[in-house]
Amino acid sequence: RSGEIQKPGKGDLIRAYTLQHAESGLGNDYLKRKNVIRVRLEGEQFLLQAADVPSVVEWIEGFHAGTNISLDLDHRVMPKGPMFPR
Repeated sequence: RSGEIQKPGKGDLIRAYTLQHAESGLGNDYLKRKNVIRVRLEGEQFLLQAADVPSVVEWIEGFHAGTNISLDLDHRVMPKGPMFPR
């Protein structure tokens, strides 16, 4: 039937995001789960759970690295290192 919207398949890409202007860090105010990473990009927020603390550090460093190189050289700010509580 024409006008009917097809549902995406299990393997279909529904949305792609860019890391330009993304923010990422610890989701330490989310108390339901441990090792939570908060990622904000394109006006949306995602909470990701890592297996352990070293994985959290690796993921956040990866997000920061991706964010730092996602803009053209002319529009980049100086990279910020990850901020972790002591």
